[in-house]
Amino acid sequence: MKKFWRCHVCNDIHFGVTPPEICPTCKVKNAFMEVSSEEARKIIAITKTKINKNKFQEAIKKFAENREFQVNPDKEKVNMLLEGVFECEKNHGFKYCPCRMIEKDVEKDFKLICPCNFLIHETYKDKENGECWCGLFVKKRR
Repeated sequence: MKKFWRCHVCNDIHFGVTPPEICPTCKVKNAFMEVSSEEARKIIAITKTKINKNKFQEAIKKFAENREFQVNPDKEKVNMLLEGVFECEKNHGFKYCPCRMIEKDVEKDFKLICPCNFLIHETYKDKENGECWCGLFVKKRR
């Protein structure tokens, strides 16, 4: 079962079955400890960094580098989806996927933060032209 983990050095929050061996933020080894979903949400709210749409777009392009998927080449669609992501952040405090409904259950809702784990969803896996739920990411054409 997935849990919330907090780096005791930099307060980085990780959501997963096990914590990372090395913190991706501060690079300290074995620095994570389990925390409640409520504590994780408070830490994220306190340490949140503001990132504008252009920086977020750069980050998702970098995220897609060297992977089997890419940011959708339809710039108009991407712009509309990013507006939705930022509207979710304004209304709910996190960059949730704009095409999915949050449930106000922290553990369930964390799975909806963009980019979600779309590689396991039926809209993506085993499909030649697979895409994430909202179409922000699409499989690279071969």
